[in-house]
Amino acid sequence: MKLKKEYLLLLLSIAILSVYLVMRSKDHTHFELPQLPGIESQKINRLVITKGDGIIEITKRDDHWVVGPKSYPADDTKVKNMLKAAADLNITALVSESGNYERYDLTDDKKIMVQAYADKEVLRNFAIGRQAPTNQHTFVRLADDPKVYHARGTINFTFDHTVDELRDETVLAFEKSDISGLTIARGKRTLTLVKKEMVQEKKDQDQSEDKKAQQPPQTQTQWTDAAGNAASNADVERLIGDFYRLKCDDFLEDDAREGLKEPLWTVTFNSEKTNHALSVFEKQTTESIEFPAISSGTAYAFILHKSRVEGFEKLLDKLLDLKIKK
Repeated sequence: MKLKKEYLLLLLSIAILSVYLVMRSKDHTHFELPQLPGIESQKINRLVITKGDGIIEITKRDDHWVVGPKSYPADDTKVKNMLKAAADLNITALVSESGNYERYDLTDDKKIMVQAYADKEVLRNFAIGRQAPTNQHTFVRLADDPKVYHARGTINFTFDHTVDELRDETVLAFEKSDISGLTIARGKRTLTLVKKEMVQEKKDQDQSEDKKAQQPPQTQTQWTDAAGNAASNADVERLIGDFYRLKCDDFLEDDAREGLKEPLWTVTFNSEKTNHALSVFEKQTTESIEFPAISSGTAYAFILHKSRVEGFEKLLDKLLDLKIKK
């Protein structure tokens, strides 16, 4: 009997505690979780990101984003990720009301402040701390709110960038199908190739001449030099594929372009609309693994790592051998 009574008391205690926790959770969510107004990321045309003493401003000009005081072209993908994270900011739980921000990396020296604007109107204003132990949330504070919350997603990685990391590293961009010719200049060797559509001979000997005449001619692409010598189509297509969306490994100082001398080699891709050129220069020291380069796709000199340059040169030399074999 005594055991039965203790069992009933235990069940009653569990029931009371469960009701208390449910009601506390509901009240806590109702009174503590802020309801952020929805915004469209397309309306944001300026982001101001502050970390410590550093301030990064990202601004939309026409249809392009620029970053920093020198208005470098910005990486569209990284900017779009920031816009989405700011617009879709989702507060999921209250974490702390103590005002102790050290454990959340929300102190003045560690937090990342994000302000999203539509012209002069502030659409979002919040601070980002470190990633939460759930690995699916980030600690955040909202403007003029001392509480610490969970925000959905690891948005600290989305916004924690330097100006250099936010620059668009694309230094050459064109459509592969637009290229109708190219020129390789390497030392004293030069090769110019053009794309031609060659008519294929009809191999079906069983068809009558009338039937052959009725069929449209079959063509195939062939890259040739000025003398009509055929180059390897696969090698040419690989070369175009290597350069049509070329990204650099880093940028040099803004005035570095003026100090570069004769290039080691230059590749120019021709289309009906315009030409796209890349030039690579000698390393500054023999021990260096970085080659300075310039291109028609950016006003700034940049760096290509040695392993990439050596891969390009191997393919260039293979195509230039066409001149030697003649």
